[in-house]
Amino acid sequence: MARLWLTALLKRGTSIRRRRQWPRQRQRIERYFECNWLSDWGEQQTRISSISPTGCYVVSRLTVPPEGTHVREICVAIPDGEISLHGTVLKAEPGIGFALRFADMDDDSRSRLCGLVGARC
Repeated sequence: MARLWLTALLKRGTSIRRRRQWPRQRQRIERYFECNWLSDWGEQQTRISSISPTGCYVVSRLTVPPEGTHVREICVAIPDGEISLHGTVLKAEPGIGFALRFADMDDDSRSRLCGLVGARC
């Protein structure tokens, strides 16, 4: 019986990898934004694929910092201008990108991000 269940699960295409590790607690938007960030090798130009008032996911195939690394500066181009932030890498996926949690954000940056995603902060 277990073999039939497993076979049916694999045929449907359901993957364990597709399930989220952590439930999302904040509202976020899935949209690409251009960004620049400072790595140990200098300035990197890449994109963000999703953003929330507390963090973002940076798509970076060549340069991915290890988990726990502090990103000194990341400049994100949003519709009403550019925001300069910094944060800590939560999850790094070499060849794909990394999740970044923002740290010590000022009130102006927080309100602009909340307005962008339509969240109440």
